[in-house]
Amino acid sequence: MLFPKNKLRFTTLYQGETDPEGWLILDLANMDLDGVNKIYIPLPDVQSAKDKGDVAAERLQKAKMLFQSIGDDEE
Repeated sequence: MLFPKNKLRFTTLYQGETDPEGWLILDLANMDLDGVNKIYIPLPDVQSAKDKGDVAAERLQKAKMLFQSIGDDEE
């Protein structure tokens, strides 16, 4: 099975641990994998997911910055 690109993600944060090399996330939710015993992921797709960045980490950083700026406004 060729793994769908839209189900492939990348993160640098996992279980509270940060690693710049990161982890590949295969989103298997809502996929019928009955009888599938191999999943092939083209390496260019992995690099593409990595190049898009770690969306979760970026959102967390933006949220932290937003809350810091709100705190600064109240002073």
